[in-house]
Amino acid sequence: MAKLFLKKPSKRMASRKRFKIEKKVKDHNRKLKKEAKKTGKYKHHAEKPISVPNKCPFKEEILLEAEKKREQLVEEKQKKKEMQKQLKTGQKRKLTDSAPGDTLESLAAKAAKRSENFVPTTKQVIDNLYERKEASLKAYASEVRKTIESADIVFQVLDARDPLGSRCASVEQSVIQGGKRLVLLLNKIDLVPKANVIKWLAYLRREFPTIAFKASTQEQATRLGRAGSNLSVTSSKCIGAELVMKLLGNYCRNKDIKTSIRVGIVGKNCIISLPFTTRCM
Repeated sequence: MAKLFLKKPSKRMASRKRFKIEKKVKDHNRKLKKEAKKTGKYKHHAEKPISVPNKCPFKEEILLEAEKKREQLVEEKQKKKEMQKQLKTGQKRKLTDSAPGDTLESLAAKAAKRSENFVPTTKQVIDNLYERKEASLKAYASEVRKTIESADIVFQVLDARDPLGSRCASVEQSVIQGGKRLVLLLNKIDLVPKANVIKWLAYLRREFPTIAFKASTQEQATRLGRAGSNLSVTSSKCIGAELVMKLLGNYCRNKDIKTSIRVGIVGKNCIISLPFTTRCM
C-alpha cells in the first residue's frame, strides 16, 4: 500500500504579518510609556544598587555616604528643573507683559511708557550715526587738504562711467587757489564705448588737461606693460601712463626742477601723495 505523506504547516511567518505585529508592539509600548510619564512612575534609567564587597572594613559608612551623595544629586536636578521652569515663565511674562488681573487700560499705559522709553534711544542711534559721518567727512577733508598742500601737481581721478558724478568742485577750487597744477585722469575707459570716451575728453579738456587712463590687468606685477596714447583697450596693458610721464616731465622743465616733484592723487576712493623723480635737465 502506498504511504500517504502529509505536509506539516510551516512555522515561517510572512513578513507582512511580522511587520504588523512589530508595529502593534511598538505602539503598545509607547502608550505604556506615556501613561507612566503622566503618573510619574516611568524612569529612564533604573537606579543601580550600590555594591560594596563584604570584606571592606567600613562597608556601612561607605554605603551611607553613597546614599547621601545620590540624594544630593537628585536634589540638584530638581533645583535645576525648577530654575528652568521659572526662567521660561519669566520670559513668557516679558513677552506678553500681561498679568491675569491686567485690564485694557493698564496694558495701554504700559505700551505708552515703552514707546516713551524707545523714542530717545532711536534718536540717540541716529545722532551717533550722523556724528560718525561728520567725523569721517572731516577726516577725509583734512587728508585732502594735506595732499593738496604738499603736492606740486594734483591728479583728480574720474570714473569714465560717470565723470561728473565723481568730480568734486570744492577740491578743484582749493587746488587752483593754492596755485597748484590740476590734471583730470579719466579712469576705467575700458568699461565705456570709445565714442563716449572721445566726447568726454573733448568736454573736459575745455577746463583742465585730461588724460584717458586704464590700469593694467596683468597678474604679475613685475611685467606690467604700457601702451601708447591710442584707445585700443582690448589688451591687458596700461593705457595713459606714457602721457602722464610726459606731462610730469614737461612740468619739471617749465619749472626748472632737476631733482623730483611731489604728485597728489585725489579721487572718490583714494588720497595719495607721493614723490616723482625726474631726469630732465
